[in-house]
Amino acid sequence: MFKPPLQVIRMNVILFYFIIALIALICQYIDSSMGGGYGTILVPILLFIDVDPVVLIPVVLITEIFSGFTAAMLHHYVGNAEFAIKFDKESDKRFKLTEDAKIVVVLSLFGIAGGIAAASLAISVTSTVVSTYIGILVILVGFFVLLKIKWKFSWKKISLIGIVASFNKGLSGGGYGPLISSGQIMTDRNPRQAVASTSFSEAVVCVASLIIYFSFNGSHIDIPLLIALFVGTAISVPFAVFTVKYLPLGKLQPYIGGGTIILGIMTLIHTFLM
Repeated sequence: MFKPPLQVIRMNVILFYFIIALIALICQYIDSSMGGGYGTILVPILLFIDVDPVVLIPVVLITEIFSGFTAAMLHHYVGNAEFAIKFDKESDKRFKLTEDAKIVVVLSLFGIAGGIAAASLAISVTSTVVSTYIGILVILVGFFVLLKIKWKFSWKKISLIGIVASFNKGLSGGGYGPLISSGQIMTDRNPRQAVASTSFSEAVVCVASLIIYFSFNGSHIDIPLLIALFVGTAISVPFAVFTVKYLPLGKLQPYIGGGTIILGIMTLIHTFLM
Protein backbone atom coordinates (compact mmCIF):
# COMPACT_ATOMS: atom_id res chain seq x y z
CA MET A 1 0.00 0.00 0.00
CA PHE A 2 1.24 3.49 -0.83
CA LYS A 3 2.39 5.50 2.19
CA PRO A 4 2.69 9.31 1.98
CA PRO A 5 6.37 10.37 1.87
CA LEU A 6 8.19 11.68 4.91
CA GLN A 7 7.83 15.33 3.91
CA VAL A 8 4.05 15.10 4.30
CA ILE A 9 3.86 12.89 7.38
CA ARG A 10 3.03 15.93 9.47
CA MET A 11 0.35 17.02 7.02
CA ASN A 12 -3.19 15.82 7.57
CA VAL A 13 -3.54 12.65 5.45
CA ILE A 14 -6.96 13.71 4.17
CA LEU A 15 -5.47 17.03 3.04
CA PHE A 16 -2.66 15.15 1.30
CA TYR A 17 -5.06 13.01 -0.73
CA PHE A 18 -7.18 16.09 -1.42
CA ILE A 19 -4.13 17.71 -3.02
CA ILE A 20 -3.56 14.58 -5.13
CA ALA A 21 -7.22 14.70 -6.23
CA LEU A 22 -6.80 18.36 -7.17
CA ILE A 23 -3.68 17.58 -9.23
CA ALA A 24 -5.60 14.77 -10.96
CA LEU A 25 -8.49 17.15 -11.66
CA ILE A 26 -6.18 19.66 -13.37
CA CYS A 27 -4.32 16.99 -15.35
CA GLN A 28 -7.55 15.32 -16.49
CA TYR A 29 -9.10 18.64 -17.49
CA ILE A 30 -6.10 19.26 -19.74
CA ASP A 31 -6.31 15.71 -21.10
CA SER A 32 -10.04 15.66 -21.87
CA SER A 33 -10.07 19.16 -23.35
CA MET A 34 -7.05 18.89 -25.62
CA GLY A 35 -6.63 15.16 -26.09
CA GLY A 36 -3.63 14.39 -23.89
CA GLY A 37 -1.62 15.20 -20.81
CA TYR A 38 -3.07 13.21 -17.91
CA GLY A 39 -0.33 10.63 -17.58
CA THR A 40 2.34 12.89 -19.06
CA ILE A 41 1.90 15.45 -16.26
CA LEU A 42 0.51 13.38 -13.39
CA VAL A 43 2.99 10.51 -13.36
CA PRO A 44 6.17 12.65 -13.04
CA ILE A 45 4.57 14.70 -10.23
CA LEU A 46 3.58 11.63 -8.21
CA LEU A 47 6.93 9.95 -8.83
CA PHE A 48 8.59 13.13 -7.56
CA ILE A 49 6.80 12.74 -4.21
CA ASP A 50 8.02 9.15 -3.97
CA VAL A 51 4.94 7.19 -5.06
CA ASP A 52 6.10 3.69 -6.02
CA PRO A 53 5.70 3.10 -9.80
CA VAL A 54 4.31 -0.38 -9.07
CA VAL A 55 1.53 1.30 -7.08
CA LEU A 56 1.11 4.26 -9.42
CA ILE A 57 0.81 2.63 -12.85
CA PRO A 58 -2.35 0.53 -12.28
CA VAL A 59 -4.32 3.33 -10.59
CA VAL A 60 -3.38 5.78 -13.38
CA LEU A 61 -4.48 3.25 -16.01
CA ILE A 62 -7.76 2.55 -14.20
CA THR A 63 -8.63 6.25 -13.90
CA GLU A 64 -7.64 6.80 -17.54
CA ILE A 65 -10.03 4.03 -18.58
CA PHE A 66 -12.86 5.57 -16.57
CA SER A 67 -12.23 9.14 -17.68
CA GLY A 68 -11.64 8.17 -21.31
CA PHE A 69 -14.90 6.26 -21.72
CA THR A 70 -16.83 8.87 -19.72
CA ALA A 71 -15.40 11.72 -21.78
CA ALA A 72 -16.17 9.85 -25.01
CA MET A 73 -19.82 9.36 -24.00
CA LEU A 74 -20.18 13.02 -23.04
CA HIS A 75 -18.46 14.16 -26.25
CA HIS A 76 -20.98 12.07 -28.17
CA TYR A 77 -23.90 13.37 -26.10
CA VAL A 78 -23.06 17.07 -26.62
CA GLY A 79 -22.28 16.60 -30.31
CA ASN A 80 -18.50 16.97 -30.37
CA ALA A 81 -18.31 13.59 -32.14
CA GLU A 82 -20.59 10.78 -33.24
CA PHE A 83 -19.72 7.28 -32.07
CA ALA A 84 -22.47 5.12 -33.48
CA ILE A 85 -23.53 2.30 -35.78
CA LYS A 86 -26.02 3.59 -38.33
CA PHE A 87 -28.65 1.82 -40.37
CA ASP A 88 -28.26 2.71 -44.05
CA LYS A 89 -31.09 1.62 -46.38
CA GLU A 90 -29.21 2.74 -49.53
CA SER A 91 -26.07 0.74 -48.81
CA ASP A 92 -25.37 -2.93 -49.41
CA LYS A 93 -24.11 -2.99 -45.85
CA ARG A 94 -27.19 -2.10 -43.84
CA PHE A 95 -25.21 -1.25 -40.71
CA LYS A 96 -22.08 0.89 -40.80
CA LEU A 97 -19.90 2.78 -38.36
CA THR A 98 -19.76 6.55 -38.40
CA GLU A 99 -16.39 8.05 -39.36
CA ASP A 100 -15.63 8.92 -35.73
CA ALA A 101 -16.34 5.34 -34.67
CA LYS A 102 -14.17 3.94 -37.49
CA ILE A 103 -11.27 6.14 -36.42
CA VAL A 104 -11.60 4.90 -32.84
CA VAL A 105 -11.49 1.29 -34.06
CA VAL A 106 -8.39 1.93 -36.21
CA LEU A 107 -6.55 3.87 -33.50
CA SER A 108 -7.45 1.30 -30.84
CA LEU A 109 -6.34 -1.73 -32.86
CA PHE A 110 -3.05 -0.15 -33.88
CA GLY A 111 -2.67 1.20 -30.36
CA ILE A 112 -2.89 -2.24 -28.78
CA ALA A 113 -0.60 -3.87 -31.36
CA GLY A 114 1.98 -1.07 -31.32
CA GLY A 115 2.00 -0.90 -27.54
CA ILE A 116 2.72 -4.62 -27.19
CA ALA A 117 5.47 -4.49 -29.82
CA ALA A 118 7.14 -1.47 -28.25
CA ALA A 119 7.01 -2.89 -24.74
CA SER A 120 9.34 -5.69 -25.78
CA LEU A 121 11.77 -3.18 -27.31
CA ALA A 122 11.73 -0.93 -24.26
CA ILE A 123 13.83 -3.45 -22.34
CA SER A 124 16.88 -2.74 -24.55
CA VAL A 125 16.51 1.05 -24.86
CA THR A 126 17.45 3.53 -22.13
CA SER A 127 14.65 5.66 -20.69
CA THR A 128 16.60 8.87 -21.40
CA VAL A 129 16.79 8.12 -25.12
CA VAL A 130 13.11 7.19 -25.28
CA SER A 131 11.89 10.25 -23.36
CA THR A 132 14.10 12.59 -25.40
CA TYR A 133 12.78 11.17 -28.66
CA ILE A 134 9.15 11.45 -27.51
CA GLY A 135 9.61 14.97 -26.12
CA ILE A 136 11.11 16.25 -29.38
CA LEU A 137 8.49 14.50 -31.51
CA VAL A 138 5.60 15.91 -29.44
CA ILE A 139 7.06 19.43 -29.66
CA LEU A 140 7.41 19.17 -33.46
CA VAL A 141 3.83 17.94 -33.88
CA GLY A 142 2.61 20.78 -31.66
CA PHE A 143 4.37 23.32 -33.88
CA PHE A 144 2.83 21.72 -36.97
CA VAL A 145 -0.63 22.18 -35.43
CA LEU A 146 0.11 25.80 -34.44
CA LEU A 147 1.32 26.56 -37.96
CA LYS A 148 -1.84 24.88 -39.32
CA ILE A 149 0.14 22.47 -41.48
CA LYS A 150 -2.33 19.94 -42.84
CA TRP A 151 -2.35 16.93 -45.11
CA LYS A 152 -5.35 15.46 -46.88
CA PHE A 153 -7.20 12.93 -44.75
CA SER A 154 -6.61 9.25 -45.47
CA TRP A 155 -6.99 6.05 -43.50
CA LYS A 156 -3.32 5.22 -44.09
CA LYS A 157 -2.28 8.44 -42.36
CA ILE A 158 -4.62 7.80 -39.43
CA SER A 159 -3.20 4.28 -39.13
CA LEU A 160 0.36 5.63 -39.19
CA ILE A 161 -0.49 8.12 -36.44
CA GLY A 162 -1.94 5.29 -34.35
CA ILE A 163 1.17 3.14 -34.82
CA VAL A 164 3.63 5.92 -33.92
CA ALA A 165 1.63 7.09 -30.88
CA SER A 166 1.06 3.59 -29.51
CA PHE A 167 4.72 2.72 -30.08
CA ASN A 168 5.64 5.73 -27.95
CA LYS A 169 3.20 4.71 -25.21
CA GLY A 170 4.57 1.19 -25.19
CA LEU A 171 8.13 2.51 -24.87
CA SER A 172 7.58 5.02 -22.10
CA GLY A 173 3.92 5.06 -21.02
CA GLY A 174 3.40 8.57 -22.43
CA GLY A 175 3.13 10.59 -25.60
CA TYR A 176 -0.01 8.85 -26.87
CA GLY A 177 -2.77 11.42 -26.39
CA PRO A 178 -0.92 14.54 -27.63
CA LEU A 179 0.23 12.79 -30.80
CA ILE A 180 -3.14 11.18 -31.54
CA SER A 181 -5.13 14.41 -31.14
CA SER A 182 -2.61 16.69 -32.88
CA GLY A 183 -1.94 14.11 -35.59
CA GLN A 184 -5.64 13.91 -36.43
CA ILE A 185 -5.84 17.71 -36.70
CA MET A 186 -2.91 17.62 -39.14
CA THR A 187 -4.94 15.26 -41.34
CA ASP A 188 -7.65 17.94 -41.45
CA ARG A 189 -9.88 16.43 -38.79
CA ASN A 190 -12.17 18.74 -36.84
CA PRO A 191 -10.39 19.51 -33.50
CA ARG A 192 -13.52 18.61 -31.52
CA GLN A 193 -13.77 15.22 -33.21
CA ALA A 194 -10.02 14.70 -32.79
CA VAL A 195 -10.14 15.27 -29.03
CA ALA A 196 -13.20 13.05 -28.59
CA SER A 197 -11.75 10.20 -30.66
CA THR A 198 -8.50 10.41 -28.71
CA SER A 199 -10.31 10.02 -25.37
CA PHE A 200 -12.18 6.96 -26.62
CA SER A 201 -9.22 5.19 -28.25
CA GLU A 202 -6.89 5.91 -25.33
CA ALA A 203 -9.36 4.31 -22.94
CA VAL A 204 -9.42 1.15 -25.06
CA VAL A 205 -5.62 1.02 -25.24
CA CYS A 206 -5.43 1.50 -21.45
CA VAL A 207 -7.72 -1.52 -20.95
CA ALA A 208 -5.25 -3.66 -22.89
CA SER A 209 -2.30 -2.11 -21.05
CA LEU A 210 -3.91 -2.83 -17.67
CA ILE A 211 -4.55 -6.47 -18.57
CA ILE A 212 -0.93 -6.88 -19.67
CA TYR A 213 0.32 -5.12 -16.54
CA PHE A 214 -1.74 -7.30 -14.21
CA SER A 215 -0.54 -10.40 -16.05
CA PHE A 216 3.09 -9.62 -15.14
CA ASN A 217 2.76 -7.71 -11.86
CA GLY A 218 -0.34 -8.98 -10.08
CA SER A 219 -3.53 -7.08 -9.35
CA HIS A 220 -2.88 -5.19 -6.11
CA ILE A 221 -4.64 -1.80 -6.08
CA ASP A 222 -4.00 1.01 -3.62
CA ILE A 223 -7.58 2.04 -2.78
CA PRO A 224 -6.97 5.46 -1.12
CA LEU A 225 -4.78 6.61 -4.02
CA LEU A 226 -7.27 5.26 -6.55
CA ILE A 227 -10.16 7.09 -4.86
CA ALA A 228 -8.22 10.37 -4.82
CA LEU A 229 -7.43 10.14 -8.53
CA PHE A 230 -10.93 8.92 -9.35
CA VAL A 231 -12.62 11.87 -7.60
CA GLY A 232 -10.37 14.39 -9.34
CA THR A 233 -10.89 12.94 -12.81
CA ALA A 234 -14.65 12.49 -12.35
CA ILE A 235 -15.13 16.15 -11.47
CA SER A 236 -13.01 17.47 -14.31
CA VAL A 237 -14.38 15.49 -17.29
CA PRO A 238 -17.73 17.34 -17.75
CA PHE A 239 -16.00 20.75 -17.57
CA ALA A 240 -13.44 19.65 -20.16
CA VAL A 241 -16.08 18.29 -22.55
CA PHE A 242 -18.09 21.52 -22.42
CA THR A 243 -14.88 23.51 -22.97
CA VAL A 244 -14.37 21.59 -26.21
CA LYS A 245 -18.04 22.11 -27.10
CA TYR A 246 -18.18 25.86 -26.64
CA LEU A 247 -14.62 27.06 -27.25
CA PRO A 248 -14.51 28.46 -30.83
CA LEU A 249 -12.64 26.23 -33.29
CA GLY A 250 -10.35 29.14 -34.14
CA LYS A 251 -9.12 29.10 -30.53
CA LEU A 252 -9.33 25.37 -29.94
CA GLN A 253 -6.66 24.42 -32.48
CA PRO A 254 -3.99 26.85 -31.14
CA TYR A 255 -4.90 25.69 -27.63
CA ILE A 256 -4.25 22.07 -28.60
CA GLY A 257 -1.07 22.91 -30.51
CA GLY A 258 0.33 25.09 -27.73
CA GLY A 259 -0.60 22.56 -25.07
CA THR A 260 1.11 19.79 -27.05
CA ILE A 261 4.33 21.83 -27.23
CA ILE A 262 4.22 22.44 -23.47
CA LEU A 263 3.75 18.71 -22.81
CA GLY A 264 6.76 17.95 -25.01
CA ILE A 265 8.87 20.50 -23.13
CA MET A 266 7.73 19.07 -19.80
CA THR A 267 8.80 15.61 -20.98
CA LEU A 268 12.30 16.91 -21.74
CA ILE A 269 12.51 18.78 -18.43
CA HIS A 270 11.50 15.66 -16.55
CA THR A 271 14.07 13.62 -18.47
CA PHE A 272 17.08 15.83 -17.86
CA LEU A 273 16.33 17.77 -14.68
CA MET A 274 14.14 15.53 -12.52
